[in-house]
Amino acid sequence: MQQRTEVGLTLDRLFYQTLLRSPEKNIHYKGTSMTYYGLFQNVKRFSSAMSAKYGKGKAVGVLDWNTIPYMQMLFGIPLSGNMVHPVNMRLPPEEIIRTISLANDEVLFFSEEFLPVVRKVEELKIIRKDNIYVINDRSSSGYNSYVDLMKTGSEGEGFTSRETDNASILFTSGTTGNPKQIVYTHKKTTMAIWSILTLLSAYPGNSRINSSDIIFSLIPNYHLWSWGTPYFATMIGADYVMDGRFDLQLTMDAIRMNKVTWMSMVPTMLYGILSHPDAPDLRGLKVLVGGSPIPSGIVKAASDKGIELTSIYGFSDGLIAGIGSLSENVPDLYERNTLSTSGVIPAPLSEYRIRKSNDGKIGEINFRSPWLPNGYVGDDLKTAESFDSERWFITGDAGYILDGKVQISDRLKDLIKSGSEFIPSAMVESVMSDIPEIESVAIVGFPDEKWGERPMAYIKTKHGTTVDDQHILIHLDNQVREGKIQKWWIPDKFIRIDAMPLTGTGKIDKKKLRNMAEE
Repeated sequence: MQQRTEVGLTLDRLFYQTLLRSPEKNIHYKGTSMTYYGLFQNVKRFSSAMSAKYGKGKAVGVLDWNTIPYMQMLFGIPLSGNMVHPVNMRLPPEEIIRTISLANDEVLFFSEEFLPVVRKVEELKIIRKDNIYVINDRSSSGYNSYVDLMKTGSEGEGFTSRETDNASILFTSGTTGNPKQIVYTHKKTTMAIWSILTLLSAYPGNSRINSSDIIFSLIPNYHLWSWGTPYFATMIGADYVMDGRFDLQLTMDAIRMNKVTWMSMVPTMLYGILSHPDAPDLRGLKVLVGGSPIPSGIVKAASDKGIELTSIYGFSDGLIAGIGSLSENVPDLYERNTLSTSGVIPAPLSEYRIRKSNDGKIGEINFRSPWLPNGYVGDDLKTAESFDSERWFITGDAGYILDGKVQISDRLKDLIKSGSEFIPSAMVESVMSDIPEIESVAIVGFPDEKWGERPMAYIKTKHGTTVDDQHILIHLDNQVREGKIQKWWIPDKFIRIDAMPLTGTGKIDKKKLRNMAEE
């Protein structure tokens, strides 16, 4: 009997309806555009070139902001049988290099802004020079060109990837230690994209999406492939806007020029847009917002400008988990926005359970879905801590379920989330501890209207010594220049304390410090 070929859930499936129904719809980038038909042809050509040169099963890093070539790589690398690794460029240089090494990237594509880091990658022999490509054909960097590589491909060849093939490598933020590596297959990725699109179109609520929308995501691709927007925009054939590195004025221009109707962003970006003096008329704009708690002042300001908001809940370790919704018609926009950003409905095909605490209501949130990863690559200990034997993901968040919505109350771990970005307090504490006068230091978050949270440092100096803020800032600035921490990780406040509060096990009690910070 002749064996039949099974049609699997591979990323090329996201194109086919759009190619029949609206191939002329466009992807826009800084005044240039490409149709979905053109994008698909380029994906085929690039995929063919990658397969011919590198075969299958390679990890391929990308260091770039959101651009059309990057979108081609998000499809083309997995469809060549390899794994795309969107590198987090917001990390310090040392951590960028570390994640490239941990991912075992054998090929790297980069924009020239990241040339110093790439030179270090080459110098350390992490990736061979002839496997490093600059993402334009006019570079004087001495590296191969992405454009020249794509010219060697063919549009006539089909894709050979299977749904069980690994498609992408992501890393967690590293807030409670070093970033952990996760791998997603074509099938898991495609199911997660279907789920988020279903949440945004099949259930009543704010910021719902359809194929007539003009989509503009401000989330970098290293954040869960820009929260999946390049993939689900392709799936529904909606015009899709990218504008590279986030810049407020350029964002205003892009919104105005492309007549954007739907956006995704973190609260700090929304705050910047709302307070910008050159903001266009935003009435009717639909925004998906997440990454950190949304301050009530931002919800009110958005409502005053006629902007719809809804929240998204997810994680690198599990992709989409839920989106805000409305169960009834609420005429007042501020009330609708408040309800839509205060809890989420579970993603289709997913499950939640709450491991109850002593009060019987709020407990630890556990999440399970078909697209959960198999664990952390090369880290059995962390996998066992975060994924139980029944494949429940232990989120580390506290919350409860009420009227079919998951309410996230707080984070269980000692996290500081400034904007959408995590600040690893242990790394900052470590470099501050190098100051001779400091005996112990603990960093916690304090509420901030713009950023959600900002770090503050409690310092206990050694007996008979003092250290002023200026001396600490000079030391931390030096650590920034050495690539050990990021500038925005530096605490906003330095508080002297005579004795650190301790838990029963002798650890610094950060809960007490956070309470002190909020007083």
